Amino acid sequence: MSAQGNAGEGVEGTAGPGIVIAIDGPSGSGKSSTSKGVAKARGLAYLDTGAMYRAITWWMLRNGIGAEDAVAVADAASKPVITMGTDPSAPTVQVDGTDVAREIRTQEVTSSVSAVSAVPAVRERLVAMQRDTIARARRESGGIVVEGRDITTVVAPDAEVKIFLTASAEARAQRRSKENSSDDVAGTQEALARRDRLDSSRAVSPLTRTADAVELETTGLGLQEVVDLVSGLADEAAAAEASPAAG
Repeated sequence: MSAQGNAGEGVEGTAGPGIVIAIDGPSGSGKSSTSKGVAKARGLAYLDTGAMYRAITWWMLRNGIGAEDAVAVADAASKPVITMGTDPSAPTVQVDGTDVAREIRTQEVTSSVSAVSAVPAVRERLVAMQRDTIARARRESGGIVVEGRDITTVVAPDAEVKIFLTASAEARAQRRSKENSSDDVAGTQEALARRDRLDSSRAVSPLTRTADAVELETTGLGLQEVVDLVSGLADEAAAAEASPAAG
């Protein structure tokens, strides 16, 4: 299964059969590893919405559009065709038919993605694609695990399971430095703090925890422990759905 689209695609709402596990949280909190692990364990689809914002940011930079030029970014937001593979064992990211999984993880993209993702036209387009992917996964794959920063608040507020992953600043920096094969943990921590400020303070869809989301602090926990905790919450949600309504 894949998510593919251009401007104007998508459906309103994501309710339906199947289960949606929505996982929000800041960079380095363990969202990707946890989300893929839960999706694999439960046989569900997987969507990394952050990769979608990175993909459109990569396209903007490649086409000479500066991340800080909000007007130009908005004008071009509908142009790239972004295709997301939703197999958790081998998720893919394509822009205009080209695999960009490696390119979107460069420092240049990382430094620009918050600015591009804050543009309302970008968020409107990608949220529509994300909702469409979720609705199809409910019908075709039994459900989906979706990770990002506004999944529980904007993209899928009707998700059966809502998680907000956190970890200490030090743990997040160490994890991200390891992923990037970098020894500069202090520099990574500073970069993450800047990203947190931008993501939490933007006017459109800021990173925040909803009142009904379960906060999981992952500092000191192994990946399998976190996967098991999220799967347990999914089991509870499924049982609640299956139980007859009171009265």
